[in-house]
Amino acid sequence: MLDQLKKYGHTLPVPFLVYNEKGEIVYANSAFLELVGMTSEEVLGKNILDLVHPEDKERARDAMKKRLAGERVEPYFLRLIGTQGKCRTYMVVGGTIKIMGKNFGIITFTDVTKLEEQKLMLLILTRALRHDVLNAVTVAMAHLEVAKDLCRDCEKSDFLQKIEKAINRVVEIMRSLKAFEEAVLEGKLERICVREVAESVAKHFDVPIVVEGDCEAIADRGLEIVFENLFQNAIQHGRTDRIDVKISRVGDFCEIRVIDYGKGIPDEIKDRIFEESFSYGETASSGQGLYLVKKLVERYGGEIWVEDNEPKGAVFVIMLKAWSEES
Repeated sequence: MLDQLKKYGHTLPVPFLVYNEKGEIVYANSAFLELVGMTSEEVLGKNILDLVHPEDKERARDAMKKRLAGERVEPYFLRLIGTQGKCRTYMVVGGTIKIMGKNFGIITFTDVTKLEEQKLMLLILTRALRHDVLNAVTVAMAHLEVAKDLCRDCEKSDFLQKIEKAINRVVEIMRSLKAFEEAVLEGKLERICVREVAESVAKHFDVPIVVEGDCEAIADRGLEIVFENLFQNAIQHGRTDRIDVKISRVGDFCEIRVIDYGKGIPDEIKDRIFEESFSYGETASSGQGLYLVKKLVERYGGEIWVEDNEPKGAVFVIMLKAWSEES
């Protein structure tokens, strides 16, 4: 097997290497040697971890052990240090092969350095935006307090209370966004109680939202954004006066049904509502909400679609991977 790799591996454009149970490199193709800027003599016999950035060594060591033990390892990111200390980020995908009756690990590398740089820039921009929004909200709250003093006995003072509630909600959304950013940067999904998230978001809306059932899913704080957008969509665009959320465990999945009793969604646009920037009707907005919802659900390895509610309204169905002790 190793001889075949040596014979054909150097013709493959994808960088890959093979390592033994000690983590020592027993073969690296030409694409990998070019990637790290080293010769075959410099690489063979070297421990892979010697090429890995210090902060990523533990993750790489754990993945290598699991792979050789026959466990499935999801694709992950790590940084390699090549010649002259140059460091780039790669997506690592691997498996095992048998050579002379022994297990060897084989891993491929895809350069995602540019993507990581863009993610960092996006993070900087969102942090700056969050800072600016919170500053603007602070100014708005100050003016609101003055307006409340001037209009203490006004007939329409309840509008000021609604404005205050909306501003406070903006502050909470910004804080949730910060938590979501941190979760994305860590790249980890966790055990999430779906009912708790749905009820936490529901309390900020004026229409009755009834949550039934429960399930623990593999997700992160971004699930709050999913419910936020679905509830807002049902109220603003669907014109519903109430919402039901039904959560249940279906096999290995959590099924979440967000049910409204509004205008419903026309058949001709059902296939387009999750498209980026798609908008429709008199209440059309930026078209980003449902697109963001779909991307978040896909990040969790799930699916989302829309169905008709009877006698009227819409049902958004989300299927997420359910949490188990093996997750």
